[in-house]
Amino acid sequence: MRRYVAAIVVVSSLLAGCAISFSGQRGGSPSRFLIDPPPVNRALADLSKSAKGKVLLHHVDEEGQARRWTTKLKMGASFRLEVDCVGASGTIIVRVGKSQLPHQCSIDPGGVRVSMIPDDVAVRSVKVEAPEGAKWAILIWKPPQS
Repeated sequence: MRRYVAAIVVVSSLLAGCAISFSGQRGGSPSRFLIDPPPVNRALADLSKSAKGKVLLHHVDEEGQARRWTTKLKMGASFRLEVDCVGASGTIIVRVGKSQLPHQCSIDPGGVRVSMIPDDVAVRSVKVEAPEGAKWAILIWKPPQS
């Protein structure tokens, strides 16, 4: 019985550390982890080194001035997105069309491959919402055809 109780305590503490809080923001999007890592003041990663195809968009806010940034981009539905965010705690959210791609600030740069079939070329809206004071960079590139 003691082992059972000890196992429950361990699992509960692990789950509490992984929980995500959903605030009352518009759209019901996850706003941040319950316990944010402390802000990291390292330099932004050079995301362009990871691109192994055609770069469609590379934008860097090294001053932490743009909390909200929007552009339009002619692109297909299959792409790779890399993001880095430092100097703040919280979540940076990148929206490409209807896709929402959150990334926790002050951790290592992250990437995601977004692939929807068919690969229709269209003008898509790219929106970035960053925490206050965050320095951030995004890179969107199209992988070469296999």
